[in-house]
Amino acid sequence: MVINVRLIILLISLFAIVLMTFFLNKSDKKTKVYKYFTWLNITLIVHTLALIFQILFINTSVPDIYFEYITYIGATFTPICLLFVALSYVKEEKYINKLKILYIIPILFLIIIFTNDIHNLFFIKYSINLDQIVYGPIYYLYAFYTYTMFAISIVIMISGVIKRSGLFSKSTLLLLFGIIALISGNVIAIFQIQSITVYLIPILFISFSILVSISIFKYNSLKITPIALKAVIDTMTDAFVVISNDGTIVDYNKMFKNSFLDKINVDDKDNLLDILSNSSNIELNKLSLKILETIVANESSKYNLDLIDENLEIEEYYEVDINSIKTKNRAQECIGVLLLIKNVTEHKKNLKELKEQQEIIVKQGQLVSIGEVAGGVAHDINTPISAIKTGIVMLKDLSIKDSSDEEKEILNRMDNCADKIINIVNSMRNQIRNLGSNINVKFKISDVLDDVKCLTLHEVNKYNAKLEITVEDDLYVEGDPAKLGQVLTNMVVNSAQAYKDKEGGKISLIITKAPKRQALIKIMDFGDGLDESVKPYIFKSILTTKGIAGTGLGLYLAYSVIKGNFNGDITFDSQTGEGTTFYITIPIAKTKKTNNENK
Repeated sequence: MVINVRLIILLISLFAIVLMTFFLNKSDKKTKVYKYFTWLNITLIVHTLALIFQILFINTSVPDIYFEYITYIGATFTPICLLFVALSYVKEEKYINKLKILYIIPILFLIIIFTNDIHNLFFIKYSINLDQIVYGPIYYLYAFYTYTMFAISIVIMISGVIKRSGLFSKSTLLLLFGIIALISGNVIAIFQIQSITVYLIPILFISFSILVSISIFKYNSLKITPIALKAVIDTMTDAFVVISNDGTIVDYNKMFKNSFLDKINVDDKDNLLDILSNSSNIELNKLSLKILETIVANESSKYNLDLIDENLEIEEYYEVDINSIKTKNRAQECIGVLLLIKNVTEHKKNLKELKEQQEIIVKQGQLVSIGEVAGGVAHDINTPISAIKTGIVMLKDLSIKDSSDEEKEILNRMDNCADKIINIVNSMRNQIRNLGSNINVKFKISDVLDDVKCLTLHEVNKYNAKLEITVEDDLYVEGDPAKLGQVLTNMVVNSAQAYKDKEGGKISLIITKAPKRQALIKIMDFGDGLDESVKPYIFKSILTTKGIAGTGLGLYLAYSVIKGNFNGDITFDSQTGEGTTFYITIPIAKTKKTNNENK
C-alpha cells in the first residue's frame, strides 16, 4: 500500500511538471528565461520518470540501482539549468555562453555513475531509504557541486526578485517558500534526521519549480505591464512595446503589431533590437542605437523615425518616445525600455501639402504680377515704337527720290529694327499675358502635342533637328492646356537650340506613367548639355544662356506654370557633351476612366 501511495504522488508530480512546461511553451511572449526553465523541467521529468519505473519494476530481476543511475541523467544537469534560469531571469545572459563549459561536469559524473559497478566510487551500498545508503567519495564531490550551484542560483534569483518587486511581494514570498521546502528536505536527507526515501527529492524539486514559475511568470516584473491594463493598452491609438535590456519583447499592443511590425515587413520575432539592427533600412538601425543609448544612460529620449522605403512602397513618419523602466530600489537600475510609437504620417503630409499650396499661391501671384507688368510694358513700348514706325514710313515715302543710297539703307535698317522691337514685345506679351488666369479643365496631354509640333517646326528645322513624339500612356491631367502647350513648345525650342554647334540631332518627347499616380513628360536632346554654373539657378532666376537672343523667361516661367497651374514639378539631368533631359511630372486627373484602371 505504501508503494502505491508513492507511485500516485510521483505520477501527480509528473503530471504537474509536464502541464506547467506545456503552458510555459504556449505563451506568445516567450523570453530566454522560458527556454531555460523548460530545460530545468525536462531534467526533473527524467528524474521522476526513472523513479516511477523503479517502483513499477521493484519486484523484478532488474536491480533498483540501475533506475537510480537513470535518475542522475536529469539530476546532474538540474543545477546548471537552475543557474541558467537565474541568470536569464536577472538579464545576465551574457554569462551563459561562457558558463556552458560547465556541461563537462555532469557528463563526467554520469560516466562515473554508470561505471559504479566497477569501482563503487559513487555508491558503495544502495537503498531506496536514504539513511541506509553508503556513499562513495565521488558522491560528496557531486553533493558539493550540486549545493554550490543551488546556492548561487538562489542568491541570484532572490536578489533579482527583491530588486524588481520588493522584499514583501508575492513573488519574493513564493520564491522563499520554494527554497525553504527544497532546503529543508535536503537537510533532512543529508543529516538523516528522519528516515526518508529517494522519492522525496524529485517531489521537493518539482514543488520548488512550480513555486518559482508562479513567482516569475505570474507575479514577477518580467511582465512589466500589469495584466489589468492589457485591454486599455490594446485600445491605444499609438503603438506600445516593452522590451528588456537585451531587446527581448516582453509586451506590446495590437497597434504595434499591425501598424509597425507589419509595415516593416517582419515576421514575429522576440527581440526588437535584432529586428531593428538587422534591417536594411538605415533609419531602423539608428533607432536600435538610440534604444541602446537610452538603456546605457538610463534616461528617456525621443527619436523621429522617417521610414521611407521605395521597394516596399512605404512612406511613414513616426515620433518614438523611448522611456527607461527603472527598479524600485535606490539604485534605480534600468530593467527595460518602454517605447511609445506615434504615427504622424498624416500630420507630416498635411504640413507638406500646406507648404506646397503656399508655394503655388506665391507662384500664381508672381505669374499675375509678371502678366500685368508685361502687359503694361508692351503697351508703353508699342505706343512710341508705333509712332517711330509711322515716322520712318513717312520719311521713306517723302525722300524716296532725293535720298542717297546710304540714307535709304539707314531708313530701311531703322524700319527693320522697329519691326523687330514690335515682334519681340508682342511675342513676350503673347507668351505671358494669361499666366495668372485660373482656367482649369481635364484634358489629355496628347491634345496639345499637335500644336507643339506645329509651333516648333520652324526652330527644329532651323537647327537640322528632328522631333520624335512617343505617347506610351495617354493620360488625363488637370489645368490649362494652353499653358502646358506653351511650356512644351518653349522646352522643345530650347532642345533644338542646343544643337547650334552641331549638325542637328534628335529631340525626344515621351509621355508615360510614373509612380504615385503621376504623368511623366520627358524632353531629351543630345546637344552640348548645360553649363555647371547655370544648373543651380536654372528654375530659380530669370536668366538666359543665349545672350541678347534670349529673354531668360522660358524655364523660369515653365517651372512657375507647372508648379502653380498643374501642382507638378520639373527636374533635369544634364551631362556636358552628352545632352539634357527635362522631366515634367503632373498628377493624373481623377476621371472615371482612371478610376476604373486602378481597380
